[in-house]
Amino acid sequence: MIRRPFAAACFVGCLLTSLWASAAEPLVTEGRVSAVTVYQGQALVTRELEAPAAQGLLEVVVTNLPDNVLPGSLFAEPSDGVQIRSVRFRARPVEEDVRKEVRELDQQIQDVQDRLAAVAAERAVLNQRKAYLTQLEQFSAVTSRQELKSGVLNSETLKDLTQFLFAERNAISQRELELAHEERAHNQERDLLARRRDTIAAGSARTVREAVVFINAPQPGAAKLRLSYLVSNASWTPSYNVRATDARDEITIEYNASIQQMSGEDWNDVEMVLSTATPSLVATAPKLEPLAIKLGALDQSQRGQPMSAAANYKQVQHNLAQLGKMRGTQTVVGQVAINAPPAEQSSFFGAGGGGFGGGAGGVGSWDFSAASADKGLNRAARELQLLDFNNSLSELKREGGRLASPTEGVSVSYQLADRTSLPSRSDRQLIQIASLPMKGDFYRLATPVLTSFAYEEARMTNSSDYVFLAGPVATFVGGQFVGRGTLPTVTVGESFTVGLGIDSSLRAERELVKKDERIQGGNRVVDFTYELSLENFGDQAAKVRLLDRLPTVGKDDVKVTLVKSDQPVSDDTAYQMAERKDGILRWDVEVPPQAVGPKRTVLRYTMQIEYDKQLSIIGMPDKT
Repeated sequence: MIRRPFAAACFVGCLLTSLWASAAEPLVTEGRVSAVTVYQGQALVTRELEAPAAQGLLEVVVTNLPDNVLPGSLFAEPSDGVQIRSVRFRARPVEEDVRKEVRELDQQIQDVQDRLAAVAAERAVLNQRKAYLTQLEQFSAVTSRQELKSGVLNSETLKDLTQFLFAERNAISQRELELAHEERAHNQERDLLARRRDTIAAGSARTVREAVVFINAPQPGAAKLRLSYLVSNASWTPSYNVRATDARDEITIEYNASIQQMSGEDWNDVEMVLSTATPSLVATAPKLEPLAIKLGALDQSQRGQPMSAAANYKQVQHNLAQLGKMRGTQTVVGQVAINAPPAEQSSFFGAGGGGFGGGAGGVGSWDFSAASADKGLNRAARELQLLDFNNSLSELKREGGRLASPTEGVSVSYQLADRTSLPSRSDRQLIQIASLPMKGDFYRLATPVLTSFAYEEARMTNSSDYVFLAGPVATFVGGQFVGRGTLPTVTVGESFTVGLGIDSSLRAERELVKKDERIQGGNRVVDFTYELSLENFGDQAAKVRLLDRLPTVGKDDVKVTLVKSDQPVSDDTAYQMAERKDGILRWDVEVPPQAVGPKRTVLRYTMQIEYDKQLSIIGMPDKT
């Protein structure tokens, strides 16, 4: 009876020993970075790993992860027949072997110290020589005075002694100057060596970030798996080069990505995807809570003054959109990367602390509470709906003319055709996504109410398979740089306009040539006649879109009418549906070559404004 517990303990110990013995020694590898998806703020990196002769239980330690890895984003995917038991992150301090370098620097510093000591010793000898010469000067002076009184002064002896004293002092002075130079040089050398030693000694201890993947390979053979993780300090923005031919028959859109890669690891010969999507580790949709209402007095957040209701509405919409975005991104950046323990994080997703993975893969742990984020979303949505209930649609639309949209924009991804290498460095690196030739409708645009310059533009349709995201544009015509601009987001099949710079062969002017004023009843009626002129100094005819405007009114007490025009305004459908409704006047004219001075193209139009004769015309605030 006494020996049974002992026997049971021996059995358990032997069993545990046999289980641990069945697991091979950990395989330490860096793997190879094979694919990267760059988001706008983060990047998803994938490393390919291989265990050449894996069988049974095996720990694969993926070492030298970058400094900016987000530990909770670790995810492992196995090959066929391999099971992922767990994935965990650890940060392990290691000490580099720099003792030999430090010893060599210590010896060099000691050598410099010895040279400085020799300089100090020689300077002391020089001081003794100077003291002796001073005593000799005093002795010779007393002796010379006595001999001069006795009439036995030996002038030759006195002369030789004086020359000796001056020669000695000159030699001592020269040597002191040389020693000062040597001492300064030795001090600089010692300080440089000391700084170098401090740098090496300080770098002797560093932290290695590793992922420990515990796998089970039931069948012997090479086990392959992929480890993926998010890194920060990686981002990209779109930019464009627009290149138009001299003949104005084709435009090439060069779609580029300006990438900032400061993740702490180099990406060499990788498959790269550029994406505007938001990486998220939240798999569940936010929970919509019931909305309970009642009758009562309104507070300022639920109903404001009519002019502030729209601004409040837009702000709440913006807040709701930001909260929705943060639910998917802050969980990775904030909750995992900042709050995670620095030393080690285990992937305990299963009940009772068991690792979750199996044949489908494994993930690292995190401590985000989706319920807390969902409460914030429901509070913002509740505030937005109460504004809907307690304000008229006209009040909500009063500012800006259109309700704000809570959408986060277009989400697209671009697979680069060729494999790419991007080192980790501070400057931005440019990679071309695509080069797309397109046809365009070329014309000039003149707005003499604003400027006498005429600009060249081209209207095109995005016939490619790419969505053009908003970004800066550098424009070239015939290989010459003409200026910079911006391109808005352009979806597939959508039309857009690119600027091609100033056309110096054209000049536009605007002049008020006639003003007739009369009183009609209680109103003042004024006719304004404007003359718009275009001069063409070139040798080819130019198609010009000539723009001016009628004032728009907010109330019915002011009436604005286009009375007549030398030429009808443009019948372009897009113009009539948008700009014409806002009072913008557009004429499509063709200016002949060498149309200068009396030959210039002139267009006149007359508009009429009728308003209360007791009042004056003032401007409305600009729309923002």
